[in-house]
Amino acid sequence: LLILFEPFTSYNVYPKKLTMIQRLQSVYLFLAAALVATCMFMPLVTIITPEEPLTISAVGVYNPGDDAKPLFDVWPLTIVTALAALLAFIDIFLFRNRPLQMKVCYFITFLLIAFYVIVGIYVYYLAINGESLQWQAALSMPVAALVLNFIAYRRIRADERLVRSADRLR
Repeated sequence: LLILFEPFTSYNVYPKKLTMIQRLQSVYLFLAAALVATCMFMPLVTIITPEEPLTISAVGVYNPGDDAKPLFDVWPLTIVTALAALLAFIDIFLFRNRPLQMKVCYFITFLLIAFYVIVGIYVYYLAINGESLQWQAALSMPVAALVLNFIAYRRIRADERLVRSADRLR
């Protein structure tokens, strides 16, 4: 009877490579990716003009209403946002190469800062005739993702320092 139950007790049910994903920085990176991906499909800024309002999102500029078809696409903003979300998600699985994982975190930070620069450029050029701007809540999501990315970077760096100090002791 013991022979029947031994396979369930003699080995680890969770392989080692899957248990590393449970690190806290993986949670931070996943939340950052989710925030940026959610931000892609929400309005960022509404520009109130004398004719009709314009809404800027990461996928285009459109007039809010029933048939919200984009007036024009904002490809730089779409590419930067999608790339930041995708890289934050891919960065979770780079746990075996912590130096590369830290470099990807740096690049994600650069992309999130570029996101705000591009939004600022679009708002500047589209709001010339606008009377007022309404900043939407989705504009704060990349800031939260930036903070989570920074915290994840710090945790990855701490792991790398711990591994290097353990290597010095050998």
